[in-house]
Amino acid sequence: MKIKNEPQSWVTFCLLIVVLLTACQTSNAPAGTTNATTTNKRNAAPQRVDIKGSIIMRQYSQGQVVLEVEGFPSQDSRYNRAYVLVLPTTQIIGPEGKSISLRELQQGQNVAVLLRSGGKGNLVGMGIARKMWVE
Repeated sequence: MKIKNEPQSWVTFCLLIVVLLTACQTSNAPAGTTNATTTNKRNAAPQRVDIKGSIIMRQYSQGQVVLEVEGFPSQDSRYNRAYVLVLPTTQIIGPEGKSISLRELQQGQNVAVLLRSGGKGNLVGMGIARKMWVE
């Protein structure tokens, strides 16, 4: 009897060790503390986006906004210029990391945009904004 129960106890012991190891905290910070830089990075635009630039034209029509964004010279931006349709369902993240509305988008603001559609080459992009960060 003891021989038959020994493999089962080893399996149980190994499962217990695996559960304990995966439940350990991986961060160096104590549990319950938040790191301000980690929170800021989470709200910032990713390094590689479709276009990162300044809004040079804004048109509003029937709940939708069309933006013309002129890109900054960068290797991290896919297009030099883009025409972006911003729908009411587009997630727009403000400078403080909170969601903002379409009405708060103005000419001259710096934005980073991920588009749903594409363009030709790297000159002009056209598409619907999936996510937008105001910088």
